[in-house]
This record gives sequence, structure tokens and C-alpha cells, in this order.
Amino acid sequence: MIIAKQHGVLLPQPVGMQKQAGLSLVEVMVAMGIGLVLMTGFIQFFIANKQSHEVLGGLNGMQENGRYAVRVITDSLHAADHWGGVAGGDVTGAPAVTGIGAICNAAWILNTSVGIQGFDGADDTPLAGCTATGYQIDTDVFVVRHAGGTYFPGLIANGSDTDIWVNTNVGMGASLSAGNAVNVVNVNGLYHYPYNISVYYIRPCSVMAAAACAASDDGGNPIPTLVRLSLQENQLVAQTLVSGVEQMQIEYGVDTDADTNANFYASAGAITTTAQWAQVVSARFSLVIRSDQRGKLIDTNNYTLAGGFVYTPAANAQRFARKVFTRLVQIRNRSRS
Repeated sequence: MIIAKQHGVLLPQPVGMQKQAGLSLVEVMVAMGIGLVLMTGFIQFFIANKQSHEVLGGLNGMQENGRYAVRVITDSLHAADHWGGVAGGDVTGAPAVTGIGAICNAAWILNTSVGIQGFDGADDTPLAGCTATGYQIDTDVFVVRHAGGTYFPGLIANGSDTDIWVNTNVGMGASLSAGNAVNVVNVNGLYHYPYNISVYYIRPCSVMAAAACAASDDGGNPIPTLVRLSLQENQLVAQTLVSGVEQMQIEYGVDTDADTNANFYASAGAITTTAQWAQVVSARFSLVIRSDQRGKLIDTNNYTLAGGFVYTPAANAQRFARKVFTRLVQIRNRSRS
């Protein structure tokens, strides 16, 4: 007890009435608990925001990859069977080119009579030797041949001795030749185009560390990729185009009455002769584009693609997001009246 003096009189004052400074232990613990709850909420918010950003980025990446893949294939189909004013069957000449395997030999590379040709997907590559070291099973393959979109009148200079050219005399004929200077007279109606052949297919990985795709490629997470074999100088070279392309299916519009409109659509396996391929005036293709990274959701969807092909993702790839792109494309050099 403390004795206090007031008006000359000593009065007792309880100890409990002293003024207290600071916080009690209970108050500190309550404040810490509230702080932890708030901090946990903020952390969860930032984690959710980061995950949403990653998901959105993955979806945007799929959209962009799909858009670009569709554009590349569409442009190639539009150019198929263009020979600078002459028919593909009227193009002569057989300059030296280096083939791949027994099927994709020199004669096959320079076969201007077939401006577009497809091959149905199978358990093994439909073009033995061409894509054997990197083919995604059950995906379609197609090839287009054509003269390049840019022509050069007269002599060609500053090129390679092994470049392949289509030399056309409009309405009369054309020939293939190799070299950096075509020895012809520069006259009206005579033009020179680069010769193009493109083989499109799906490879199980983006970057092959060895001669074939392996589970260790792409950092241990192989990314299916759209690849194009094209003629560079005088040999076929594989070029990676778009990553994340998991599936490709194509059907072809066949014109049987020469009115430039497709009478029916068929898979490549149903079109068996050069004459039938010459009747193809359009193509409908579907691409399945997947995300680069696995997510939390499991994709068990069945995707119906061009030609009625039903694609179901493999069990070990069901955590990827997917989007389907389907387009119908005219073979312009055959559908114009």
C-alpha cells in the first residue's frame, strides 16, 4: 500500500490504481495473431495472382502459336501448284538434288506434276526416311510443291551454284535448273522463280539432342512441334516452326466435275493416284495446340478434328491445356476459273 498526502491528510492508495505503461502479453499475442492472419491472406493473394498470370500467359501463348501455325500452313496451301503460268506437268528438267531415304529421293523432290499430296498418320512415319528420326505417331503429313512467289526477269545473279530455279515461258513451258545465273535470253514473258517444296509434319520434341527425339530432350519435357522440311539450295533441311503443336489432321476437297468446287472431302488414304491429287481444290486441317507447362486441371476431352478423327490426349499428357484450330483453305491455283 502506498501512503499519499492530500490536504495535509495522509490517505492510503491501492497499488492496483497505479498507471500502467506498454502492452500486456495477451494484447501482444492477439496483435501477432491478427498480423499472421493478414500476412497469410496477402501471401495467398500474391500466389493466386501469380498462378493466374501464368495460366493467362500460357493461354495467350497457345493462341499465338496456333495463329502462327495456321497462317504458315494456309499460306503454303494457297501457293501449292503455282508454276508461273504453266501446268506442273509441263515443267521439265532434273537438276541435281540430294534426297532423304528411299521415298524422298531426287525424283520425288522435283515431281512438279503433284503440287499437293498428303499422307495419313500411322504408328510409323508414312514417309520412311524423310521423317523417321522425328515423327509423332498418328499425325498426318502433307507436302506442297510450287514456284516461289517472287520472280526474277532475265539473268539471276548473286545466288548459289546449287539453288534450284523454275524458268517459265508463260503459256509455253517451263524448266528446272540449278545455278546462280540462268543462261537464257532476257525476253518478255520469261521469268525465273525459286523452286519450293515443303513437307509438314509433327515431331515429338522441339530440339533433338541426338539423331532422334528422346525423353531427355527439351529439358526433360519434350514439346511436340510443327516442323517443315524444305529445299535449301539442293537438299532438304528440317526447320522448327511452332512448338506446342500436338496433333495435325487434314482432309482434302476433291473436284470431280471440273467446276473448281469440291464435290466431297476425303482423307489422304482415299486419294491414291496422281490424277486424283490433281483434282484436289481445297483442304481442311485441324491443329491441336497445347500449353508449354502442366497445370492442375486434367484434360480428358475427346477432340473431333478434320476428317472425323477423334483425338484423346495420352494419360501422361492430360495436365496440359489445349485449343483446337480448324481452317478450310482453297488451293487457289486450282480453284480460280
